[in-house]
Amino acid sequence: MNKTFALIHKSLAAFIAIGVFVQMFLAGVWHSGIVNTPDAHVFFGLSLLLAALLALIAAAVAKLPKAIIGRTAFLFFLILLQPLLMEARRNGLPFISAFHALNAPFIGIVSGTVFEMARGAKAEADKESSVSVAPSD
Repeated sequence: MNKTFALIHKSLAAFIAIGVFVQMFLAGVWHSGIVNTPDAHVFFGLSLLLAALLALIAAAVAKLPKAIIGRTAFLFFLILLQPLLMEARRNGLPFISAFHALNAPFIGIVSGTVFEMARGAKAEADKESSVSVAPSD
């Protein structure tokens, strides 16, 4: 069962890592005037937030190394921060909301790191499970 949740974590980490680029594209589509509302950007962002939460749960259930769980939690925090930063504009703090765009590359870096760590953990687990013990005489 741990392998299943480790695979789920790795898949969600890959989705988020690729999704960051999709998210930036959707923001560009809105800012260039191709669409009139940021709805696609907002809703896809919410799917990334859900994926990050599920990845964190999967990492904990799979009992992945603490470094992976910690970075996955940090990734969840960074994605959770995005709508809070945008809400700052509605509360009269437009300077704070400017950090929304600055936070996006950090999400990309951390998601790539989490994905690479998850790949490494899977390779390590596969290596450990394929090691056989020679019978003693």
